Amino acid sequence: MTPATTSPTPTTRTERRKARTAAAILDAAERLFLSRGFGVTTMEDISEEADVAVGSIYAHFGSKDGVYTGLIDRALELDKRYCDEGFDSGATPVERLVGLAEGYLRFAREHAGYFRLFRFPPPDRPSEDTAPQPAERVAERIRAETARMADCVREAIELGIARPVNPTSTATFLWAAWDGVIACHLGPANMNLTDAEFEEVLDRAREVLALGLLAAGAPGGEEQ
Repeated sequence: MTPATTSPTPTTRTERRKARTAAAILDAAERLFLSRGFGVTTMEDISEEADVAVGSIYAHFGSKDGVYTGLIDRALELDKRYCDEGFDSGATPVERLVGLAEGYLRFAREHAGYFRLFRFPPPDRPSEDTAPQPAERVAERIRAETARMADCVREAIELGIARPVNPTSTATFLWAAWDGVIACHLGPANMNLTDAEFEEVLDRAREVLALGLLAAGAPGGEEQ
């Protein structure tokens, strides 16, 4: 299963109305699933919160599991959009890595609910037996991103910018480390940092991760 991509822009009045209804349903479900939990939230709850008929929810998503899958698809679409924008802002492989990381941070900050659904889904979410698509799509999204990061590391090594490390394991570590740093403040089990403390942690993380990757003698790297 490939990751979700940016949806086409609705062009007709009917398409725009359907898109608005679907967005209202997802917005309502996001609030309810995160505040109450998936299991206790009913289709009637979503209907009332979104101010749409229950039949509209079934028409758009088929079931409550389908609504959850739609939320994950939207979260992955937003995550990819932000990461792509950050990645494309860089001119060198290291700048692209940094840009991607900053894009992921912006996604987490500007869409905190979707970040939590993506990285910290409700414990009572649909099981992988009944709704395997969300877990598969999240896993594929992470694999695709770490593969792109590994390509950057590999290119940086070839250019002499980065130390000769294993690109795949290094990319996995960089992704996991940055994801963990973000989660320490924006995740559900955070460390109760103030915003100022979090900014300082982010600065130290940027410094440590970059310096750990750069080759000796490269700009910003350690001198031999």
